[in-house]
Amino acid sequence: MTKRKISRSNVWIIAGMAVMAIMLFIFVQRPVFSKTDSANDPIATVNGEPVQINEFQRAVQANKARVIDYFYEKYGAVQSASFWNASYGGEVPIERLKKKALEESVNLKIQQIIAKEQGVLTDIRYSVFLQNLSDENERRKKAIEKKEVVFGPAQYTEDAYFEYVMTNAILSVKKRFMEHDWKPDEHQLKQFYETKKSELYEAPAAVNVRLLSISFPKADSDENEMLKAQAKQKIEAASSKILGGMSFEQAAKEIGPDGQVTEQSYSLDRFRHNAASPVAQAASMLQAGEISGIIEENGRFFLVQCLENVKAGSRYLSFDTVKDQALKDYIDDRYAEYVRQRVSEAKVVVNDQLYKPFQM
Repeated sequence: MTKRKISRSNVWIIAGMAVMAIMLFIFVQRPVFSKTDSANDPIATVNGEPVQINEFQRAVQANKARVIDYFYEKYGAVQSASFWNASYGGEVPIERLKKKALEESVNLKIQQIIAKEQGVLTDIRYSVFLQNLSDENERRKKAIEKKEVVFGPAQYTEDAYFEYVMTNAILSVKKRFMEHDWKPDEHQLKQFYETKKSELYEAPAAVNVRLLSISFPKADSDENEMLKAQAKQKIEAASSKILGGMSFEQAAKEIGPDGQVTEQSYSLDRFRHNAASPVAQAASMLQAGEISGIIEENGRFFLVQCLENVKAGSRYLSFDTVKDQALKDYIDDRYAEYVRQRVSEAKVVVNDQLYKPFQM
């Protein structure tokens, strides 16, 4: 038999092929965990309902910035390669983040369970949510191709669709509770108003004024300059009479058809808006009964009389004024308390095999 001489280059080729074969074998034999697979592994259950990895990771991202701020403000800790697993005063950022994310995940799951109990959501498994997201995006894609009207985004992201579903589910749950179980009578609503008025129904800081004004033309000619000067003389005369005790209404009559009396309220919280208005600026400086000097704004001369200067926290909006809002706030408050109660009673089972080693 004739022996063939193998060249060094052929040896390297054969060796390379062997290494590739081994790597291929390892690759094929090694299990591959896809995003979908991991999403189906519950990191915890809440009353038997799974909290899947995707749900937990969303809560992690939602709380990440708050945890970073907490460690910076309390310990002066800044982000670094070791930040999440370092100990600061016995606290470890990743452990605090996991705890907060779990608490938020449990809270959300309880709200989903309530929505399911009320017939608002039929299936609260995350895999079903993802399928619904896929179906909705496919529907939107086809509608756009057919030139049909589509409200909202052309395609939902996972986070945006989750927010959309949960917001609408919670609104529907509150509506059902209000219609059947939680609708307050007048006495209950007034009690709620009295309890919450310092928190929810403070009258905003504002100044209420009476205005006497007279218009003048834009001064782009000698004639208009003269008319403007005449208007100013009239309001100066009115100012003297008002300071002498004449009412704004009588002063306006003496000015003639150009004289105008109105009432206006300026919010003292709208700093940027008020800064552009000399009248609002002057009004904000007056106390009840005080009268301003002559102010020019937008082609008119003004006199301002303060009727009332309402300081922040000095009074409350009346019950009749806020009755509709108070009903909404009452239902929101009942719902928040109900969720807190259900969370406190929930049976939460944590999957330590996934929770303990979880890292950023």
